[in-house]
Amino acid sequence: MIIETERLILREYTFDDFDSLYEILSDKETMAHYPAPFDEKKVRRWIQWNIENYAKYGFGLWAIVLKETVK
Repeated sequence: MIIETERLILREYTFDDFDSLYEILSDKETMAHYPAPFDEKKVRRWIQWNIENYAKYGFGLWAIVLKETVK
């Protein structure tokens, strides 16, 4: 499922989101309240966990994308 507003796209995560998520989840400041920033392997596992949640529970965390940033 995808939800769109005038400015946003809300959708499930995919492995295509890796680069953007890695930039965020590997950042020391962003992850200050987690035990540690994520490495590449942990980001991939986090995406996989979300995909499994969609299948298992029918819902999970979603990506929020500014339409103006979509190529």
